[in-house]
Amino acid sequence: MDKVKREKYKKILLKIREDLVEELMQLEETIDDSNREGSSAYSFHMADVGTDASEREKAYLWLARENKYLRHILEALKRVETESYGTCMVCGEDIEEGRLESVPHTQHCFSCKSIVSH
Repeated sequence: MDKVKREKYKKILLKIREDLVEELMQLEETIDDSNREGSSAYSFHMADVGTDASEREKAYLWLARENKYLRHILEALKRVETESYGTCMVCGEDIEEGRLESVPHTQHCFSCKSIVSH
């Protein structure tokens, strides 16, 4: 992949990273607020307590998912810097532009991802 295309994808990845960091900060703030408050002010009923616990659990799961996505983005940015971005980690061929545009953090071309996934 030439330098111009790498720079294009680097900008895309940096924008995704920026958005993710902001979202992660908001999620952490939501979780912190929820933990500080304990149960909601209306948690006089067991169903309310269960709902609060369920919402906290969803927030933790979303936080874990977004952290994993951020790791993938950071790894892709490292590949941009080492000039290995856009090359399939399995077969060594160039990853299709359409795939990179859809999944900018991908490490595999479509063919190899289909094999790796199964």
